[in-house]
Amino acid sequence: MQTPAPALLTAVLDLIRNARRVRLDHRLLRAMSERELRDLGVGRSEIPALLSDAGAPWSAPCSRGRCAADARRAMPR
Repeated sequence: MQTPAPALLTAVLDLIRNARRVRLDHRLLRAMSERELRDLGVGRSEIPALLSDAGAPWSAPCSRGRCAADARRAMPR
């Protein structure tokens, strides 16, 4: 029978995995052309803010106000 990992060890491993994922995402986004970033709706200057939100385990996709999709729905036609 396998013994469960201590909660602290699990938390530390999750933080390490998340930091690695953020680094890889940063490298990928920096390698994209301006056109590719524009297709995603992201400016090059927005990359650090996007990744700092992604690195926070408590952040939600819409942590800084309304999402773009919500804003579009709220716009009068």
